Amino acid sequence: MTSDENLGKEERLLKSADFARVYKKGLSFKKNSFILASLRNGLARNRLGFSISSRNIKLAHTRNRIRRLFKEAYRKKKSELKTGFDIVLIVKKEPGKTFAYKEADNVLMQLAETAGLLA
Repeated sequence: MTSDENLGKEERLLKSADFARVYKKGLSFKKNSFILASLRNGLARNRLGFSISSRNIKLAHTRNRIRRLFKEAYRKKKSELKTGFDIVLIVKKEPGKTFAYKEADNVLMQLAETAGLLA
């Protein structure tokens, strides 16, 4: 694995204020129960954040699995994305027990294409 494929702390969206800024000023794109919100951040890299509500997905291990799948899909495809964006992936309802990496990858890339984030 090259260092370009790592997903370090500087590439994660962590602060509530950053999430709020993306929600308020950014553009959002929906596919089924997934929403991708994005906003230019003025940095030389993208930052990725997740919003997966326990109200909509009750079990923590399910929320964590969904987050891991999308994180891996982003990590593998980040070289194909434009840089300089804050990206928040919102999951509105449970995608099902059979949700797998390939589906997460497809959803992420379709949303990125719709949002104009593909390089």
